[in-house]
Amino acid sequence: MPEASDEIRTQRLLLRRATMDDVDAMHAIMSNPRAMRYWSTPPHAELAESERWMASMVDADPVVSDDFIVTVDGQLIGKLGAWKLPEVGFLLDPDHWGRGYALEALNAFVERRRARGSSHLTADVDPRNAASIRLLEQSGFIETGRAQGTWQVGSELCDSIYFRLDL
Repeated sequence: MPEASDEIRTQRLLLRRATMDDVDAMHAIMSNPRAMRYWSTPPHAELAESERWMASMVDADPVVSDDFIVTVDGQLIGKLGAWKLPEVGFLLDPDHWGRGYALEALNAFVERRRARGSSHLTADVDPRNAASIRLLEQSGFIETGRAQGTWQVGSELCDSIYFRLDL
């Protein structure tokens, strides 16, 4: 049975640690071009890409990583957390967008980090990703800067807006 620190429960969601059993469900999201539009890599063409990504999440050092699979009614709908603290990242299945799940999960994660004594969280967002920008702002993150040409995603050079939330 998982330890309480390995889970975050909200009114509608369970955020839990990833296992390799999550690969197929995450691959369904990570191979979706709509879901991956503003992610740091192109959509995963092969299951092996998602397996490597999932293994890095499962095997991450808990001293520097606090990352979760997001589920609703037992169904995996994405991930949210910090693969490398203090930077927050999130990715949800587009079939679940617009229901407030990301905001609910992010606010719960922020409270977890606050309770654990973190001083701040950061995020790096593509300026075209209006939904993620709104999400971060709704959770209290403020813009701290912008940079051009920060991410090479496939053949596309992408820009960044940097956000920070002091805890």
